[in-house]
Amino acid sequence: MATASPPTWGGNGAGARLDPARARAVLIVLAAAALMVMYVETMIIPGLTRFQTFYDHAPLSSVTWILAAYLLVGVAFTPVAGKLGDIYGKKRVLVAILSVYLVAVSLAGFSPNIGAAIGMTRPDQLYLLIGIRAVQGTGMAMFPLAFAMIGEEFPPQRVAAAQGLVSAMFAAGSSLGLFGGAWITQNFGWQLTYHTVIPIAIAVLILAILVLHESRVRLEQSVDIVGALSLALALAFALIGLTEGPTWGWGNWTGSTLGGVTLGVPEFFVLAAAFLVVFVLWERSNPRPIIDFAKLAERNILLANIVGFAGGTAMFLMFVGLVARVESPSPVGLGLTPLDFGVYTLPTSLVNLVSAPLVGRSISRFGPKPTMLLGSGLVVAGGIFLTVYNATVPELILGPVPIMTGIIMLFISKINMVVLSSKPQETGVQTGMSQTFQNLGTAVGPVVASTILASVLTTFTAVVLTPGGPVSVPYRAPGEPAFQLIFGLIAVVGAASFLLSLPVRNFRYLSDGTRVSDGARPAPARAPAAIADSARGAAPAPERA
Repeated sequence: MATASPPTWGGNGAGARLDPARARAVLIVLAAAALMVMYVETMIIPGLTRFQTFYDHAPLSSVTWILAAYLLVGVAFTPVAGKLGDIYGKKRVLVAILSVYLVAVSLAGFSPNIGAAIGMTRPDQLYLLIGIRAVQGTGMAMFPLAFAMIGEEFPPQRVAAAQGLVSAMFAAGSSLGLFGGAWITQNFGWQLTYHTVIPIAIAVLILAILVLHESRVRLEQSVDIVGALSLALALAFALIGLTEGPTWGWGNWTGSTLGGVTLGVPEFFVLAAAFLVVFVLWERSNPRPIIDFAKLAERNILLANIVGFAGGTAMFLMFVGLVARVESPSPVGLGLTPLDFGVYTLPTSLVNLVSAPLVGRSISRFGPKPTMLLGSGLVVAGGIFLTVYNATVPELILGPVPIMTGIIMLFISKINMVVLSSKPQETGVQTGMSQTFQNLGTAVGPVVASTILASVLTTFTAVVLTPGGPVSVPYRAPGEPAFQLIFGLIAVVGAASFLLSLPVRNFRYLSDGTRVSDGARPAPARAPAAIADSARGAAPAPERA
């Protein structure tokens, strides 16, 4: 009596069987990498005000480029790495990225020593650190590759649960980074936070080399270098314009001189618009673009990517706003320490650690749309709360909980839509494009927040002791309106995400891997031949926007 072959899924090639050992290996490495990267990226957030002091009272708008430079390079390199993974193998490219990340992390903590050795002043050493952080930004590209490997190695009905586990590691890394980084920064200095990462980065690299199997899915295509560079330059000039606008003047055409060329804020925005036009025209004519406008015409792909952008923006608006509110001296903030900030973020991190796996299971059962809607609603609620209540410690502890929980829900649901709506051979490209949108948001968020803090100022009065007696001296600094605007923007972003999630067509997978939409009858189980066709590249019918 003949028996049907078990279902297959694309990671092992057309017609190959699922391999639980391979799936577990991918999950272990991705979880370890997520834990490490989130620790690294959040450990510096509590110390942003300490960076200002360390670099001779550098403005916050300059210090936030420690975050923005990393994210900016991630925007440009992530889609390139996704394509390289599809062409040359995801493990090979992932190991190369982890190697570069290890070198950059190792150098970051020693950047003041390196700068002093080559004769740089302390203020200029900030730009050396920003440059090293930019190289470190290549590490962002590891996640689309790893998520694509999950899509290849896991059956579709288990992808959401696997991604939920990885998202729990993001939450765990954030907990370690915000609290551990705050404690180390306050007691030993920010440099040691980077030194503690070096052995972890080495261990993750070795783990990837020894445990991962190479993906057997290949897609022959070219790498879109022109598209990546034009997108990076457009974003860089726009963010520089936002950063310098409060200092140089938004309408000042002669704010600074670079290599004998006079530049101002308007020129930066003009250059940003010019490179954006180049990017759009190039991508529309390129057969292998990094932003596939034809794919974006599919409703779920387009809306999932925009939601990812919204989530990334909201997350870093919140981080920068909270750090400034907690650590800035009175009357701007509460005048507390980085360690205080780390302690106050623990409830948020713990809630995310518990909720992320539950979110993955919920998506497996109900599909991503309900999670998107609920996550957007939580972001709105948290943003409104912080807009109204942000002056006391209990308020600053409670407000971020719904915001970060909602953002985690948005990230998990949007990556599920992208991975499970793409052909197996294109998962690296599509998750790379999705990560690009999320990275755009995370790059824009800190710069917008610091620009608001530098622009929306309130007049305060300080009493200065002089030989003639006390004198009241007025000065301007960020006040309540600035923080209300930052937290209010979070609510606006969440509301936009909610509205964009409404037209999404929800879907879920049955236990046999059959994809069903809300209101549709489950399709009959596919024959082995049909399953093999799916593994060779058949994808769900696109939903046009």
